[in-house]
Amino acid sequence: MTDQRDTETIVIDPVAMHIVNRVAGGCRQSGTFHCKGGLMVEGRMEGEIEVTDGPLVLMPEGVIAGKITAHGEAYLFGTLGPRSDTQLSELEVGGAVFLAETLRAQADISAGAIKSYEGAQVEGRIRTVKRAA
Repeated sequence: MTDQRDTETIVIDPVAMHIVNRVAGGCRQSGTFHCKGGLMVEGRMEGEIEVTDGPLVLMPEGVIAGKITAHGEAYLFGTLGPRSDTQLSELEVGGAVFLAETLRAQADISAGAIKSYEGAQVEGRIRTVKRAA
């Protein structure tokens, strides 16, 4: 007998999703980063990150550590690393957060809604919060 599990695919369309900012693979950003429009991370970011008017997309090869705020949705395929040896990262998402099977997170995550896929690994707290009206 074969495994007939239903599979879901997350499609990332940068144009349709208004993703206009990108940290490419091989790039490193540290400090404070505020952007208007979606953000796709394929490189490494550390510090305080805020994304408005579009989603945060952490690609499988991407790494983020720090205090992250996404006012829209967040699609997490990569690594959310700790801020330090003793402090987890913090991710606050105003909309839904999608925890893909490739996610490896050392972070406390709060969002308006949470969708987790089999295989996603999170070390930290996950909580839902009331969405802003």
